[in-house]
Amino acid sequence: MSECCTDTQDQMTITDPTLSATDLNVAYEIRCLRQELGAMRDEFRQFQSELLSLRMSVSDCNDRMTKIENKVSDVERRFEEQSPASYDAIEATIAALKTQLNDRDQELLQNDLIIAGIPETKDENKFHTIKVLSTKLGVTVEDRDVVNIERIGGVRRGLIDGADSPSGELRARVIAVRLARRDVRDQLLRAARVRRGLTTADLNISAPPRRIYVNERLTQMNSKLFHSAREAGQRARYRYVWTKDGRIYARREDGVPAQRIRNDADLAQIFGSSRVR
Repeated sequence: MSECCTDTQDQMTITDPTLSATDLNVAYEIRCLRQELGAMRDEFRQFQSELLSLRMSVSDCNDRMTKIENKVSDVERRFEEQSPASYDAIEATIAALKTQLNDRDQELLQNDLIIAGIPETKDENKFHTIKVLSTKLGVTVEDRDVVNIERIGGVRRGLIDGADSPSGELRARVIAVRLARRDVRDQLLRAARVRRGLTTADLNISAPPRRIYVNERLTQMNSKLFHSAREAGQRARYRYVWTKDGRIYARREDGVPAQRIRNDADLAQIFGSSRVR
């Protein structure tokens, strides 16, 4: 503190040499205190200004929150005022949109096949397997006819190498085949329906014989719906539940029209809600 007021102390000594040393020190301390008080006043004014700005910001935020709460309350009020018929209309619109999206996804799979029952082995040649299978079915499949072949589903560790065992076969992933032409896919489907008893032994696969199934590929939504339809059809004693061009059909017996199944509501209507799980 004494350093900040050195000039002032010297000035006092020069201008008034009659003052004692004690008086000079007291005057010096008083002047230093005044300077510090002035600096503190300036800092306090700045703090007051910043605090005022902060209060204004908080007030502005509160106003915005109040407006948002009012808007939310208004939306909730209008939503509650809607009639049940409006809810039904919204749900019907959502269901229709889901159906449209599912139909478009199914169209993208119109050249695809799913082959189940073929054991999964390490370093397997899936293309060779498909060629042998198509030959056994009596359908010529050229290299250019095959776009892609892959196993679908999560990899089950420890089962690929053990595919020679029955448990390994049962849990082998299905093979998805995408063909370049739809007519080739349809030929394979028709031939597979004729040769329903085709097994892995016919393909010279070194594993216990097992049935091979060739079906058209369905979307996840259609696959679940088809599975539910087959179970409900069995409980309702329907003779036929099948798919064609990605669509699901059911027929109770020969000579009666087929019924198309598009969604869960159709399941309940066709088979009865008590038979749908």
